[in-house]
Amino acid sequence: MVQRYITYILILSGLFMGSSAWALDLTGAFHKALNKHQTLTPNELAALGDYDFYLVPGILSEAFVDGDERSAVTFSRLTGEYFETQQNLLKNQYGLRSQRLSSSSKSVAEIRANIRKALTESRAAERKVIFMTHSLGGLALLEELVSFPGHQATVAGIVFLQSPFKGSPIADVYFEGPLHLNKWLRPIIPYFNTSTETIKYLGTSSRKQFMAESHLIIQSLVQHIPIITVGGVVNGHSSLFTPAVSIMATGCFQKVFGQCVIRTSFAGPYDSSDGMVPFESSKIEGTDFIKLEGVDHGETVVNIPFEQYDKSQVTTALIRTLLSKMNGN
Repeated sequence: MVQRYITYILILSGLFMGSSAWALDLTGAFHKALNKHQTLTPNELAALGDYDFYLVPGILSEAFVDGDERSAVTFSRLTGEYFETQQNLLKNQYGLRSQRLSSSSKSVAEIRANIRKALTESRAAERKVIFMTHSLGGLALLEELVSFPGHQATVAGIVFLQSPFKGSPIADVYFEGPLHLNKWLRPIIPYFNTSTETIKYLGTSSRKQFMAESHLIIQSLVQHIPIITVGGVVNGHSSLFTPAVSIMATGCFQKVFGQCVIRTSFAGPYDSSDGMVPFESSKIEGTDFIKLEGVDHGETVVNIPFEQYDKSQVTTALIRTLLSKMNGN
């Protein structure tokens, strides 16, 4: 009953703050901060020293964390660990309280439980938190905040990296179309501690339904928590995700002489993407956003070929941009 009243209060508060519902394109401000190649200043570090930082990985993270035995397959020795650069930067270089939470490719409920535990611990210590999430991890965080709006009092700011809030067409293509990905990959995905339920959760129907049903609560959260969404666009750039980029841009697995070799069941709307998430899908209505040109879905969190950005510099610039937003600038 108390939670219901809190939800109503937050919704009504958001409805009467219409002027702040406008989203700003912070790409220019981000690049201005990025091009300075500066570390966080003593004043910025002092301002951030009172917060707990939590990094929330996305799908397949088990395969990119050394020693995570839930996945029978591991790539961490080739790519580095998931969010490793961010964790080393925040904790070792900047001396901030930072923790990478355990994620799950099989259960969103498990990710949410880990987020809830972290929030409870920070609240007990009378500290607010800053989240940096990636992909599925961002969806789990948003769902947790929607289900328990009382969490927002503990959250000081969020950077959502490449989360498919409106769904990923690649998840749709997994189940439908001439590629028959479900048929071929169903026996394999358990080795990565992944499930078809999680892939379906990432699909456009599932996510659009959630965003529509949760619209008022999400808009209230946007009004009260400084949030930045970050989307990548790798169209026209070299990437391991090129076939998926083509599907989301044209509906084709590949084009030869301007013609589709294999047309998928995805009929649009077509969009630029990072190879897993269409750029427009990475946005939340009313939330400021940043576009990372030439950045695919993997290179923000692990070390893979065709990297365009230095992850340490990107992380610093993102935190500086978020801190400015938290300060009302």
